[in-house]
Amino acid sequence: MSKSKRKSAARPNVQQIRQDTPPDDPPPKSLGEKLLSGPRFILATALTVAIGAAIPKIVEISSERLLPDIHAVAKEDETGINDWSQVTADAIDFKTARQLSDGGELFNDSAVKARLVKANLQGAKLIIEGSRTEAVRIVGIRARVLKVTPVISGTLFRYGPQGEEKSLKVGFDLKSPNPIAREVLDSLSPTVKLGAYYFASQSELLKKGESKVFEITTIAGPHTYEWDIQIDLAAQGRTWSIYRPDKPFRVSGLSGKYAHQYDFTLGPNRWDRIKSK
Repeated sequence: MSKSKRKSAARPNVQQIRQDTPPDDPPPKSLGEKLLSGPRFILATALTVAIGAAIPKIVEISSERLLPDIHAVAKEDETGINDWSQVTADAIDFKTARQLSDGGELFNDSAVKARLVKANLQGAKLIIEGSRTEAVRIVGIRARVLKVTPVISGTLFRYGPQGEEKSLKVGFDLKSPNPIAREVLDSLSPTVKLGAYYFASQSELLKKGESKVFEITTIAGPHTYEWDIQIDLAAQGRTWSIYRPDKPFRVSGLSGKYAHQYDFTLGPNRWDRIKSK
C-alpha cells in the first residue's frame, strides 16, 4: 500500500463525526412563550380579563375610602344676627374712639381692630357638602367649648346688623352644659330666643355633591369662650364626628361694668358714648 493511501485510511471522516454527534439541547422557552402556548395561553387570557375587570372597582373602592366623609367649612359671619358688638380689654378714651371712625369706618386702626373680640352674640356660617357615593345623614350639631376665661370688660363697641340671609337657622347657648343646636325662634330681638333641639326629631340627608348651609347664632354666657363646632354624622350603620373650624371661634359675654362704652351712630357715622348701667 502506498504511503498516500495509508494516510487516507487513518484519517477519520469529519462529516461522519459531525453526523454521529448528538445535537445540543434547544434553549429554554421564556415565560411569555410558555404563557402564549397551549392551555397556558387560555389561562393567562382569562386572568388578564378578570384583573382588567376588577381594576375599576378596586380604584372606586380605594377612592371612596380615601375621600373625606364630607366637606365642611365654618366661618364667622354676622349677617344673620341682631348684634355686632365687639369688646377689647383696652380702655379706649372718647377722643381715640372718635378717631377710629374717621372717614365713616368702624375701625380704621388695624392694631385696635386686631384686639377686638365678638361680644354677646356671635354669628357663624356652616357649609356642609357630601363627597361620598352613599348618602350621609347629619344627625347632630353642637358647640364644643374648648376654653373658658373671665369676661372682657375694657371697652364695648356696640352696633347692629345691615342684613340677613336665608338658611337653616340654629343656635347654641354656650353657658349650657350641653350646647346642642336648637331652633332659633326670634333672631331679630335684642335677646335671641332658642326653642327645641333642632335634631331631636329630624336629621338632614346629604347626598354626594349636595350642600347644606346652617346659619348659627351663638349666645355667650358670663365668660369668654373659645369654641368650635362638632358635626355628628351617620351612614351605613356607623356614626362618627368631625370638628370645624381648625382655629376656634372666640366670643365674650357682656360685662356688668366697662371702662368705656360706645355706640355707632348712623348718619354722622361715629362712635358716641353710652352711659353705663
